[in-house]
Amino acid sequence: MSTKLFPSPTQFPEDKPYWDAAREHRLLTKKCNACGAVHHYPRPRCPFCGSADTAWIEASGKGVIYTYTIQRRAPRPTAPAIIELAEGPRITTAVVDADVHALKIGDEVEVTWMPTENGTPIPLFTTPAAQSARRHAAAALAATAAAIDPAQAARVGQMSRAAVVGAGNMGMGITQCLLMAGFHVTLIDQFEASLERARGLLVKALEHGVTRGKWSAEEAAARAARITYSTQMSDLSNAELVIEAVWEQLALKQEVFAAIDKHAHPDAVLGSNTSSLDIDLIAGATRNPERVIGLHFFSPAHVMRLLEIVRGPRTSEAAVHAARALAQRMNKVGVVVGVCVGFAGNRLMLARERQAARLILEGAQPQQVDRVLTEFGLPMGTFELQDMAGGIEIGYRRRQETGEKNWLMDRFFELGRLGQKTGKGYYRYEPGKRTPLVDPEVTALLKEASERAGITRRAISDEELRDRLILPMINEGAKLIEEGIVERASDIDAVWLSGFGWPTWKGGPMYWADTQGAANLLARMNALAAHGDAFKPAALIEKLAREGGRFLDTTTTA
Repeated sequence: MSTKLFPSPTQFPEDKPYWDAAREHRLLTKKCNACGAVHHYPRPRCPFCGSADTAWIEASGKGVIYTYTIQRRAPRPTAPAIIELAEGPRITTAVVDADVHALKIGDEVEVTWMPTENGTPIPLFTTPAAQSARRHAAAALAATAAAIDPAQAARVGQMSRAAVVGAGNMGMGITQCLLMAGFHVTLIDQFEASLERARGLLVKALEHGVTRGKWSAEEAAARAARITYSTQMSDLSNAELVIEAVWEQLALKQEVFAAIDKHAHPDAVLGSNTSSLDIDLIAGATRNPERVIGLHFFSPAHVMRLLEIVRGPRTSEAAVHAARALAQRMNKVGVVVGVCVGFAGNRLMLARERQAARLILEGAQPQQVDRVLTEFGLPMGTFELQDMAGGIEIGYRRRQETGEKNWLMDRFFELGRLGQKTGKGYYRYEPGKRTPLVDPEVTALLKEASERAGITRRAISDEELRDRLILPMINEGAKLIEEGIVERASDIDAVWLSGFGWPTWKGGPMYWADTQGAANLLARMNALAAHGDAFKPAALIEKLAREGGRFLDTTTTA
């Protein structure tokens, strides 16, 4: 959701009671004592009879939609609307931060107060469903921090020395997180050139923070002074916290952890920034696997709030609680998850990505897939995201390691279609701009890929696209609960709220699933059974459908 403030309202002297009440989040309207009409017209005279005998009265803030339109590509969900208040008058306003694509004439709405540039709040409207979802979202996020052990919180709060192994982009981002949390950081890499690059970029980032007013020049200098650069693993020996951030390759991480284990202080917490690997296999390279824990930062690490805390079968409770406390100290949302491919966040994302890749072979276009996802409420569609994040090149590099073939994606790579950085990927981009534009070359490549795969392309409805993209995510979420990968169903919501842009007005994947009802979800999944195992319902979905239960009421086995 956009955080840009609304323009300040124009205020007239006779409006003062109205804006004074607005600052207290109370909506006023006017009643004419002469004709009895109520109107939302903050002027001295009644617009119906012209009488000056009017008085301010407090409105309920509730009403219904009289008419509306949807403002597409707005920075936040917005539907300019005329709302008929419960007291009678109709006002020109907007419905915001709600599922505007599901609105209907006559839907109930309630006032929500939005800050403006000068601090005076203005009244807009939202839906009761969106308000309920926001309450759940806040509770889900709060629950992730509720179980922090006070002793471990005190221990982590007293830590002052950390080490990061690996000076790539993730290592630099994690270093910035630790600096902002007050740590002295030793950044270690085997290559001097990597350290020099990191030094230059970290200094530039600190200077950029000064330019943007995020901290003073003195604070930037103090943070820079708290970084030590080294090529020697032995220089982490006095660190109370060590975080590995090397390339996502099991053998490499095991080698690095064996080296860390030789030099780390026996009481140090050892974290791996793995995004997909089995933390227990990494921990097995050390003499004390119980102190090893996964710390999955999301890129860019110093910006993204989510930290997936990956508990292995041998990870100690002390290490888990220390990681929770570390997340809190870094002002992140720390969610404890178990070991599985993709953990909690990426497991759902991978399920969606596989369907998206299949859908563009069956007949959908990237822009249709992305539009359906953004209209559902996500901040960006699958293919626009891949163009931005370099997903085409990352996927190609991984296939080179595994030997897997993908004609379409390999062809994209050969043609230099790597995304925004090359001006073309799933879309084309004008020089210096990030607006995705439809590219006829992609349309032709998709047609050829379908022919090579023996698939007859067809028109696919938005409804089918939505269900094929979202329902596999819910299915994987149900399996996470069944398998005890998460501690509670709402943790899946917390992961997607804080790390993947799921809108608070939709509560989270499992909250949304509960609004649909398990029986309804089961029927929709069964209708898509021909599209593969992704639509084979998890046992939990079948159970809840029989019993009329909710995901959020389910107790996990974690």
